[in-house]
Amino acid sequence: MAPPIDREVLLKTISDGVVVSSKSGAVMFANPAFSRILGYSEQQLKNLNMAKDIVERDLEWKALVSLIEQGSPVNDYELKYKKADGTKACASISASNLRDDSGAFVGIAIVFRDISTRKGIECELRDKAFRIDVVNKIAKIATSEIDARRKGLANIASELRKLVNFDLLTVGVTEENGRHVDVLLPEKESGREEQSLGTVPLEGSIVEKLRFAPTPMIVQKDAGRKQFNELSLLDSSRIASMVCVPLMSRGHIIGSLNIYHSKPGEYGIDTADVLQVIADHVASLIDNIVLFSYLEKKIRLQESLLKSGVEIQKAISTQEIYATIAQNLKEVVPHTDLSIYVVDWQKRMIYPVYAVGGYKDEVIASPGPIEEGVVGSVARSGTAEFTDDVDADPRAADIPGVPREHQSMLAIPLIGHEGVLGVLELYRPKGQVFTKSDLDIGQLFAQQTAVALGNANLVSKLQDVKKEIELLNDLMFHDINNYNFAVLNYIQMISNSPEISPHHKTYLEKSMHLVRQTADLIENVKKLTKIGVMTSEDFRPIDLTGVLRKVVSGLENSFPGRQISVSMDVPETSTIRANKLVDELFVNLLSNSVKYDPHEEVELDVVCRKTTEDGWPFWSICISDRGAGIPDHMKPQLFQKYVRLKPDPQVQGTGLGLSICRALTDKFGGRIWVEDRVHGKHELGARFCVMLPADRGPET
Repeated sequence: MAPPIDREVLLKTISDGVVVSSKSGAVMFANPAFSRILGYSEQQLKNLNMAKDIVERDLEWKALVSLIEQGSPVNDYELKYKKADGTKACASISASNLRDDSGAFVGIAIVFRDISTRKGIECELRDKAFRIDVVNKIAKIATSEIDARRKGLANIASELRKLVNFDLLTVGVTEENGRHVDVLLPEKESGREEQSLGTVPLEGSIVEKLRFAPTPMIVQKDAGRKQFNELSLLDSSRIASMVCVPLMSRGHIIGSLNIYHSKPGEYGIDTADVLQVIADHVASLIDNIVLFSYLEKKIRLQESLLKSGVEIQKAISTQEIYATIAQNLKEVVPHTDLSIYVVDWQKRMIYPVYAVGGYKDEVIASPGPIEEGVVGSVARSGTAEFTDDVDADPRAADIPGVPREHQSMLAIPLIGHEGVLGVLELYRPKGQVFTKSDLDIGQLFAQQTAVALGNANLVSKLQDVKKEIELLNDLMFHDINNYNFAVLNYIQMISNSPEISPHHKTYLEKSMHLVRQTADLIENVKKLTKIGVMTSEDFRPIDLTGVLRKVVSGLENSFPGRQISVSMDVPETSTIRANKLVDELFVNLLSNSVKYDPHEEVELDVVCRKTTEDGWPFWSICISDRGAGIPDHMKPQLFQKYVRLKPDPQVQGTGLGLSICRALTDKFGGRIWVEDRVHGKHELGARFCVMLPADRGPET
């Protein structure tokens, strides 16, 4: 039989506290373990009250007593209590009524077990789980769809507030090899897109500081007095403490994550550790946003360059070229003012030729020497320059009527084959600086401008040369014809003299024949010269049917004494795009057919038909004769210069007629060829065919 248990010894040796109190809370008994847990002596405990001195709130004690009075079992009931040193802890209790042998109520018996360590671990685990949950949410935001990423910083800021207390959060972002930091402020309302507070120089910024020392920067007090550029965009008087951590991507610092508080000493290393974990996700988000923005900008850039290139080709004047480039450039590099300057190196002057903005008239009215101003410096060096405050630049030249607004400026040289042609100049309001990305895009448009400007200069020079050639040719042909006319008159006068023998008259007639041939040659060369400088801008809708009828009706007048019969099969209307020289084309073809036909009566067929070639509408005109024809070996060289159909001394000609026909059809965008009238039998006559593009206006 087991020996009886001594209850008093048991109460003194167990590790759990045991206390008996009245309903009001007066301590009637407490074992040593209870004294040790609370930190009071046994004597002190006798003078304490559970409701007033030990349980944290008397309401908790009253609730416990109420449960016991109702007869409900109380097990593992948690309540907070106060220790002797003033600290608070947590206990788990089991309680019941204590009665004597007669059943009379004696007091409340409580078994008291301290669970502070366990609760601390539970709280720590809950905190860790909460942090992990928040970090996972932030990670999900950072890797979400593009539309969500645009609002990601605001959503991350909202989640971060659950872990860290702050008054303000900013994100600094810089380009690779950039000169500036873009300071972003996520909206307080979750789901809103972040806004840019502005751009500050990289030198003297928080980001630059973190690049030199890539560890969290903690400022416990007077943070607003620190000389960091980002703080100039904030109300620094309300910033006492701050933590800044680097944003790392692929081994490079691309910015900083910064939180600020109005109270000093608010942050420590624990806050910095939490912020650094979040910063890794923010860096991923920023990297994705930057990459997506880069791709978006590149697509817009390609579209703008393509659009600009197409519009430039359609532009007629240099002003239209400048306007096109300015409009398309603004879509990818926003700016408020734009100026284009042209350099005159001989005069050492820079002339503004185009301007957009509030003071465009003042800019256009102010040319200057190349030795002055930022524009002059860029023109001389051939190197682009940024100026964050143009009015603070000692090289800046004043423009009358334009106030000092301390704008930022980007100046890019326009470089062509012959060197610097001019300068493209862009402006933004104060504080909105230009970036390396803006420069790269601007240089592409500057190249396009330089090419367009160079081409425009070449076109202008070609037009001047064309006019000069036409003038010289007209003078030359006019003078030579005058000389020929005089020579012809003198020969005619000598030939009419009665003193000239018939034998000598024969030589004089040959001389007159040669002079007339020379005149014909000059006239044909003149025509070829005009054809050479002819462009499509000279073309207009021409009634082809009318041209053919007019040329045929005048054919007999050109060959008096010849019987000419022409069969015409042409439509009522047919329209091409050409000029008045198209008459010469058909005059030459019909004249050749008559000249080289040995028959007394000349029979010609003229047929005009609508056709298509490679999907485009054309008019096909064929002229058939019954002359001697053209052997196959002569057909390929027939339209070359100075090639005659038949070396007949009785037939006048210079050998340029058909080459003129070829030149005209080429200029009109058509083609010409010769074939046998009867296939395989060239001796039965030739057929000359011309294909000319139909005018695609409503009349066709």
